[in-house]
Amino acid sequence: MNHRLLHIRPALLLIGFFIILKSISASDLRAYLYIAQFKSPTNEPYIESYLNIIGNTVKFKADSNGTYRSKIQVLLLFKQDGKIITFEKYTLSSPSIKDSLSPRPNYLDVQRIPIKRGIYNLEITISDLYDSTNVFNYKNIITIDNSNKEIQFSDIEIIDYYKTSSEENILSKNGLDLYPYVSSFFSKPQDTLMFYAELYNRTKPEDFILQYYIEDLSNHQILPSFFRTQRITSKTVKPILSSFNITPLPTGNYNLVLKLKNKENKEVCKKDFFFQRYNSQIKGTSDTLYLESVGLAELKNITDIEIMRDHIKSLIPILNQRELYKANNVLKNEDIDLLKNFFNSYWKSVSQNPEQAWRIYKENVQLVNRSYSSQIKKGYETDRGRVYLKYGTPSGITTSNHEPSSYPYEIWQYFEVNGETNRHFIFYNPDIAGEDYQLLHSDVRGELSNPYWQKDLTKRNSTRANNWDETEGQKQYGNRSLDLYNR
Repeated sequence: MNHRLLHIRPALLLIGFFIILKSISASDLRAYLYIAQFKSPTNEPYIESYLNIIGNTVKFKADSNGTYRSKIQVLLLFKQDGKIITFEKYTLSSPSIKDSLSPRPNYLDVQRIPIKRGIYNLEITISDLYDSTNVFNYKNIITIDNSNKEIQFSDIEIIDYYKTSSEENILSKNGLDLYPYVSSFFSKPQDTLMFYAELYNRTKPEDFILQYYIEDLSNHQILPSFFRTQRITSKTVKPILSSFNITPLPTGNYNLVLKLKNKENKEVCKKDFFFQRYNSQIKGTSDTLYLESVGLAELKNITDIEIMRDHIKSLIPILNQRELYKANNVLKNEDIDLLKNFFNSYWKSVSQNPEQAWRIYKENVQLVNRSYSSQIKKGYETDRGRVYLKYGTPSGITTSNHEPSSYPYEIWQYFEVNGETNRHFIFYNPDIAGEDYQLLHSDVRGELSNPYWQKDLTKRNSTRANNWDETEGQKQYGNRSLDLYNR
């Protein structure tokens, strides 16, 4: 896979994240990541990944020339049902520095990866090759172009600067080399919000009105000073490159929005991009959500205390004992502001970008609610939902519903959990009906450890008396649970 290493100015690397990357080790390595989806002229999807390595969080060593460099290994895995569908593995070297006391530059890697439509478990591992303890991990679920819409936008790519292409390369699109700005945070001196996107049309060419604007995230009100329209004629791939001067934009949380309307003024498609602005020279309006206060914009309009209780209950899988104690106390309270304060304080304590961190976690809560809810439990209250929210996407899931004497069960395998390797969870459904699978056993430290799990699993048709000296279940044809668990 073709890739290109770039040197990016340190001033551009601030605290904003496109995607909140969470290290599951105690490493110092930090990297900022943005993944954008595009389509080829033949309508085949591909993704671009923009990865920023923070130079002062990796180790530099002398090379054969007497200069100093860092060396990073990057592994991107795209999985479905526990199987690797495609992957990228490559090594990056930083720009060189004169000696060990010189400032360590940040550097950017760009990848362009063709990928088929579908839903994937994405796993990213970044390893410092000069420090084996310095490893960065990230897991999430991504959907690649499953909409089947005839007319749609690509994702929005934020641009630092661009120039005319002298030859085709990894940065080239439609005759321009686009140098990405890998952050969603804009402070001084970032006073220009430049963006690139593509409009795809699989039907005949047609005239449309393109609107692009900035809206306040708290109330989705369009800011009149940041509203533009233009007439365009769509074609197979229509590039869109424009910018806003955000010098007068106050501190706050915003969306950059692209919207396409037809001749009847009906919305055809829409795409937005969340960003934050910090402007110490201009005070925000009374509706502006100040970054210093770290209040989540979504909470401002919530008046139903049960919604706030539900939000806090959804955090239980990831709270430590001290936080859980506070949560249980605040849930008994009838003051909605107290619940909001607890919620805001939690996200402020775990992330430099609370708004985005909650947004990503909320998407995972919605996912487990869709997948694991029962008539009496929400997905995040179930054992599978709790494990998913606490430990992330499993590396593999094995399901068995028809073994002769076993209850229906699932085995979740994690290649790595909190520094432990090759760990498992086994869930089963002793009621057979319904979808509420209970945790039966796990070898993860601190989780339920049941030495009799095989015996409990194979009780479905058993008439044999319990013998607590035995740990294994009945050995019957078709019983694969132990083999699957130990693989």
